[in-house]
Amino acid sequence: MIEYLNDLLHTTTITPATAIIRLLLSLLFGTIVGAERQLRRRDAGVRTFSLICMGSAAAMLVSIWLPQIYPDFLNGDPGRIAAQVLTGIGFLGAGAIIQSRGSIQGLTTAACIWVMAVIGLTVGAGMYIASTVATLLTLFILLSLETLEKRLYLDGVNKLLTIHCKTITPDLEAIRNILRRNHVFIIGFSYENDFEKNCSVITYKVNVRSRSSYLHLFQELKNLGNITQIKLYT
Repeated sequence: MIEYLNDLLHTTTITPATAIIRLLLSLLFGTIVGAERQLRRRDAGVRTFSLICMGSAAAMLVSIWLPQIYPDFLNGDPGRIAAQVLTGIGFLGAGAIIQSRGSIQGLTTAACIWVMAVIGLTVGAGMYIASTVATLLTLFILLSLETLEKRLYLDGVNKLLTIHCKTITPDLEAIRNILRRNHVFIIGFSYENDFEKNCSVITYKVNVRSRSSYLHLFQELKNLGNITQIKLYT
């Protein structure tokens, strides 16, 4: 029995038995990573990732199976089937990315979708060690590196900072210095003047720590004078 399973795992010929084993293994890998995404309440979860990984494995199986069944099919390129998986998966990954008011969410999930498609291809190709290691590394990145990011304060998020001033000549340099001292990084900037009301609105696209308290920042800005309202939102 063990020898039979070993032959199935290492054979280069696609048979119903080898296809079933590779499809089940790809389903397992997709379910593992999908469960992590599901626990974090992401839109793409167990079903999405398991289908992506298993579908990619099936595409690779077809790519290998075609030249075995049609050895005289000289004008075809069976590798194109597997290659188009990565192109098609890009559209699915793009659908997982959400852009709202300058803040982008879903990049990690989109990257996971692409990685799981590649893992599915490796399983379909019979590269069991590579696919297993890739799945474990994916889980390590999702589970461990997030904690490291938070400890190093690398988990920044993009927000919009709007400052309303009752003057058309606010001290922009002083505002920038306050933002810099509070570890608020400026990504974009816009400035609007209302000469009739003698007021201005400064809008910054900024990157801030996701768990920061902004009370000290708001107080420092208020102490500059001529500032009537401050908004920080995504």
